[in-house]
Amino acid sequence: MVSLARTAFRVHSFTGVITGLLLFILCWSGTFAVIAHELDWLATPAARAQPAPGPDNWAAWEAGVHAHAPDTRLLGLRAPLNDHGAAQAMIQRPDGERRLLFITPATGQVQGEASPFTVQRFFREFHRSFYIPTQWGTYLVAALAVTLLVSLVAGLLFYRRWWRRFFSLRWRRGPGLWSELHKFVGLWSLWFVLIIGVTGLWYGVERARLDMGDGLFAYAGPTAMAAHRIAEPDSDPSRPPLSVAALVDRARALRPALRLTTVIPGPDRFYAEGEADDLLVRPRANLIYLDARSGAPLYSQDAGDLPAYWRWSETADPLHFGDFAGLPVKLLWFVFGLLLCGLILTGTWMHARRLARSERAREKHRWRGTGAAVVVSLLVVVASVPLAIHQVRLEYGGFPPLQSGVMAVVLGWVVLTVILLAGWGWSLKRR
Repeated sequence: MVSLARTAFRVHSFTGVITGLLLFILCWSGTFAVIAHELDWLATPAARAQPAPGPDNWAAWEAGVHAHAPDTRLLGLRAPLNDHGAAQAMIQRPDGERRLLFITPATGQVQGEASPFTVQRFFREFHRSFYIPTQWGTYLVAALAVTLLVSLVAGLLFYRRWWRRFFSLRWRRGPGLWSELHKFVGLWSLWFVLIIGVTGLWYGVERARLDMGDGLFAYAGPTAMAAHRIAEPDSDPSRPPLSVAALVDRARALRPALRLTTVIPGPDRFYAEGEADDLLVRPRANLIYLDARSGAPLYSQDAGDLPAYWRWSETADPLHFGDFAGLPVKLLWFVFGLLLCGLILTGTWMHARRLARSERAREKHRWRGTGAAVVVSLLVVVASVPLAIHQVRLEYGGFPPLQSGVMAVVLGWVVLTVILLAGWGWSLKRR
């Protein structure tokens, strides 16, 4: 009779080998997605700026955009992401092309522009769905989160008295050292793997509710996907919309304690989101809708008043990416993301060594689905390239010219990934 520990060990190895390639790429891209805004800041000189004294000057930013590009449509404004970052504006030119403007926070002067296809955009889209159409890609990512959680539970079941081994690391020579490091790092990464697995699975739950449930994806909004439908403005439709600066003043008067981070003007509604004192929520948990023509409030949402389901929905994203307490927490998530990638690679490498020991070991540890799983994983990765090009062209009306710094980061990551995957594939073929 096969023991529980033995079964758990086989399950742990099985999930690592069958999903190892895709799971590694997913975690590897997510690790860099954590610091993607910071990579954009480093890669794009125009994204850097000296901090401005006093509160955010939305009026100056709006005026700077109109002075720089008077014939364009302002799609949105965002406050600086850090103390040395520029404010940002998204505009649309008459020919439909969109551009990202970087604005000096103190003066409102536009100091540069770039393609909206940034480092952050690349990593976030790739990590979310491998550039597969979202309704399918999200389910694939959620399925990989399930295998990550299964591997976590199975590992704890076969590693006896694991709760006593957090400070137990036996230094050995050769392959035994990798086994010890795998266990040691795995124990200290338990909390992180659990967070990543649960939140990754949650994205699939959200998508399933949208596709196969009641069709809801947000608590409040102007579309049928919102549980609370925002009322239509009742102002005179012939009136022109108020300026962004005037609407920001109305929003601040409505919620004085809310620090606005993003505003999106529209012909009918004005949208604003920001940060308050609520713990572990993304900015859109605190939002305001105003009548764009009269400035009258249409809806104001406080994260503290959200029902439990929607409160968790707004918490999952900051938890998944470590974006809730500044750069130190992001760097902590980045380090543990690298450790998780290392766990996947070392686990696969150790299994490959077990396959090479003897004919008996090969029969004992080999699964017929391994080869097929590797082929499918490679097909998904290869297919993501034309899918990404198609999605970018569809969204931007063509492939936008990228900043040299952005291109260097993206291509550098791709080359490094190919090198790592080549070594990973070699370890699987080793006998």
